[in-house]
Amino acid sequence: MWQSIRSLIFQTPCPLCQKPSQDQLCRDCTGQILSHRFPRKFQQWQGNFPRFVWGQYEGQLRRALTVMKFEQQPDIGIWLGEQLAEQWLQQPQAKTKLRPQVVPIPLNARKQAQRGFNQAERIAAGFCRLTGYVLHPQALQRVKDTQALFGLSPGDRRRELQSALATGPGFNTRRPWLILDDIITTGTTALEARRIMEEKGAKVLGIVAIAAPSFSQPMELRQQ
Repeated sequence: MWQSIRSLIFQTPCPLCQKPSQDQLCRDCTGQILSHRFPRKFQQWQGNFPRFVWGQYEGQLRRALTVMKFEQQPDIGIWLGEQLAEQWLQQPQAKTKLRPQVVPIPLNARKQAQRGFNQAERIAAGFCRLTGYVLHPQALQRVKDTQALFGLSPGDRRRELQSALATGPGFNTRRPWLILDDIITTGTTALEARRIMEEKGAKVLGIVAIAAPSFSQPMELRQQ
């Protein structure tokens, strides 16, 4: 009886559907998000700039990312990062003895001030909590405001990102790096981040992300 009373007392509304839940998300929403997870054979890690993506950017996974960013729910990011880590740790590339460092794709200062957090950094925090990797949240910084890249051509995306990123506190060349983002589409931002870091002598293993629009490797990553 006490367990039943206790479970009622400590329930909080699920941020996605408002149903009472003892966990970060309710059971129904969790199940719906997990249904968007890519099969392992599609979680690619190949080519000269590999990527590892957890799931498809649609349905309740898309809603979770939207609610996290625009309804001030950063803890959803921690939860998503833990899901990403669980899948990552099952992959051959996670079995190396030399543990990588993790850097999230940065927001510009204006957008981060409006939102109060960087969604990629929150996902990275959950990811590093389970993997044990060291997180350097400021090792990359966005030093120039950029317009939204959605809808721009690949060339316009690259021009928009010129001189937009720079290394910052925590950047080092002691260990290889994983770049982490919430959503990967064309891969333009990740490629620019890699370029900036490699120019400073770092080794970048690839990018991990919670979502992508489809199974396929982003065109710009394939063409590098």
